[in-house]
Amino acid sequence: MEKSFIDSFREYQKFDNWFINFNPLSKLNILLALGFSSMLLNNWKYGFSLCILFCILAFAVGRGKQFMKPFSVIVLIFGFFTLVIRQFSVSGTTVLFELFGVLPVTKEALINGLNTASYLLGFSGAIVLFFVTTEMRDLMYALEKKGVSHEISYIVLASFQTIIDLKKNTDLIMESQKARGIETEGNVLNRIKAFFPILGPLVLGAISSTEEKSIAMDARAFSVKCGHTFLRELRPVPLPEKVVVILTDICFVLLVVFKIYQVFG
Repeated sequence: MEKSFIDSFREYQKFDNWFINFNPLSKLNILLALGFSSMLLNNWKYGFSLCILFCILAFAVGRGKQFMKPFSVIVLIFGFFTLVIRQFSVSGTTVLFELFGVLPVTKEALINGLNTASYLLGFSGAIVLFFVTTEMRDLMYALEKKGVSHEISYIVLASFQTIIDLKKNTDLIMESQKARGIETEGNVLNRIKAFFPILGPLVLGAISSTEEKSIAMDARAFSVKCGHTFLRELRPVPLPEKVVVILTDICFVLLVVFKIYQVFG
């Protein structure tokens, strides 16, 4: 039992899914290239096709719910408001219909709005998909192996973890308040009244957590200028993964060259 537990730390970090198993930097490279490509092409057909691809990929790797929750909010904010704003800011001559009998919806403004919304959603989808399929500790470890300081790595990782901890503590305190009979749901005013009393425990908990982390870091010689050890080890990047990354980068560079030629040629 003890031997198998120790051996588990000697093996490479692996997941059950091929996409999640990608090296964090390889995954970031591919998704950023796809996200920026939607901006360069600025075509609503390509942008929305990319969004559909991200949705399918998220469900295929078992992260559909985690992906759709933030992405649906982004769709409502960027998609809807971009279309509305473009109707006011872009002049057009081909009126398709009148919204509420007052606002004329023109073909030119609609296409412009769809193009703008599609590249915003395409880039946002790439970012959301990356974060729901990648653990931050794996990303920061991969960056450390590329030469990023372990202090910077810790600051970024601790910042993300603090946000997660604050949300968990907030939910825990709110549930405790609810168990005591304090009204924490209902209209906005009730929610505000219930929220302010929990700020004190949250701040004190954050300060206490920071002190505990500082003591733990000192005990582990975090500031010593030497190589650090890790409990997790990322697998070496296999050749097929390198090929996919290189091909993606080549396609992206060709797209950039094409757009430059299209503008200045």
